[in-house]
This record gives sequence, C-alpha cells and structure tokens, in this order.
Amino acid sequence: MKKFIFVLCALCFSSFVGAADLKLQPYPNAREIFHSETEEDSFLLALSAYKKVDDTWLVDRSQRLGGKLERHTFELPADHNAEAGFAFFKDQIDKYNLRELFHCRARDCGTSNSWANNHFKIIQLYGMDQYQLYGAYEITNADEKPFYVVIYAVMRGNKRAYVQLEVLHINKVDDFGVASSPETLNKLLNTNGYFVFPDFVSKDATGGAHLQIKQAHIQALVALLALQPKLNIALVGHDYSPASIEQQQAESKKNANQIKAALVAAGVSEKRLQTFGVGSLAPAGRGDRSARVEVVKVGDN
Repeated sequence: MKKFIFVLCALCFSSFVGAADLKLQPYPNAREIFHSETEEDSFLLALSAYKKVDDTWLVDRSQRLGGKLERHTFELPADHNAEAGFAFFKDQIDKYNLRELFHCRARDCGTSNSWANNHFKIIQLYGMDQYQLYGAYEITNADEKPFYVVIYAVMRGNKRAYVQLEVLHINKVDDFGVASSPETLNKLLNTNGYFVFPDFVSKDATGGAHLQIKQAHIQALVALLALQPKLNIALVGHDYSPASIEQQQAESKKNANQIKAALVAAGVSEKRLQTFGVGSLAPAGRGDRSARVEVVKVGDN
C-alpha cells in the first residue's frame, strides 16, 4: 500500500512538472504530505530573510506576483538532511536559464518559525534555525513569462528533514521587474567577477537590439554600490546583430551607456562607472541572447 501511494504521488508530481516544462524529478522515497494547485493573484515572493521589526518578523524585500502556483511539501526519508533535500532540487533547476534572486542558510534566514507559520503556513516546516536553507529563483525559457521557483528545506528536532517546493508561472510580466538581492549580486561579483544585467532586449525596425531597462534592476545595482561604497564597476556591452563589427561595438556601447545614465540619475557617482562596447568579439556566454550588458568588477577605491 505504501509503495502504491508513493508511486501515485510521484506520478502526480511528474504530471505537474511536465506541464510546467521544468521536468523536475521527485526526491527518491520522499513522502509528499501536501500538494496544491491554485491560481494566485497575490503570491508573496520573499527576497530577503525574516527580520524582527517592532516585535513582528517580516521580510524587507519581497514581490507580489500572480499566476498558476504549484506547492509541494516533502518529508525526506530517515537519515536524509535538509542540505541534501535542498541540493536535490537546486541541482535540477541549475540546468535551466536560471537567475538567483535570493539565498540564505541557517540563522541568516531568520527564524524557522517565521518561515513555517507566517510565510508558508505549514507547521511541519518548523525546525531548527541552524538547519534551514531558502532560495528564490527565476527561470526563463522560450515562453516570455518566466517561472519563479522557491525551495525551503529544514530539519526538525526529531532529525526528520522537510522540503517545501513552490513553482509559480506568472500571468503577466511585471513591468517594474523582479531583481536579485544586492547581497546576491555582491556574491556573484566576488565569485565570478561579473554578472549579466538582467533586462529584456527588443529589436527596432532596422534589427538593432536595445535594452528595455526595468527599474527594479537599477535599484538593486544602486543598493549594491551603496552596500560596497569602494566598489567600481565596468558596464560591458555585447551585440550580436547582423551588422559590421563597428556598428555592433557602437550599439553595444550605447546599451552600456544607457544603464550608466540610469545609475547616475539614481545618484551613483560617474567616477565609479566605466562603459565599453565589444560588439560580438566576446561570444562566450551568449546563450540565446541577441545582446547583453555585463556588470564587471574592476576594483575598489
């Protein structure tokens, strides 16, 4: 009977991820204790840890989104920990065009009680603060409307681990944008030395590629520069349009200057910003983009 229930849950889970085109696999031998499919018009995507404000635990960064929401709560097999549960699903979504919005672990996430009772409202997720992980991610594919994936894993005092997996396929692209946290951007710069400025690229009547800048991404970059007051960056434009290299370089420099102008208008010192246009001379990392601007760490004051 137990085997039948597990197979049934696995089939239900597989049908969900197939419909979402994410093709995630269920955790082996895990027990799914909750599952729901709903249309949400005010889903709270937490983009920071829970902090205590006037005796109330709140997130100071979040986004309200609407769309089709799938929620799954798994109890992992005995002797499996929260880290393994989180990594199992994170490794799968890493195969997609993924952008990390926020990640925390242990006490940096705040209290597990806040996540379990205030955020997810699932008592089984109330565990030990030092054994919890949370991540929020954006996945884009051929569909212009992205998926937002949330993974929360925790171990309870009885040593049983639980994973909350939520996938939202939005109804409408947010005009303001959903930005990565400044802490995440700082981590990317320190780890990789750069990150791709995440904005939509459109083409004009002549085939030229232009950035459509969303204010949330500018605000996140401004916050990063405020968080690291000695940080200097280069904005490096790339363009892969069917044009001469000189035209590509000019267009890519124009895109980089567009972001620079937005940052300066938001109060960032022009001395901290450099712009370059390399056209199509750096094809590595292009992916399916026709143009992009990279934010590159060039040193500290």
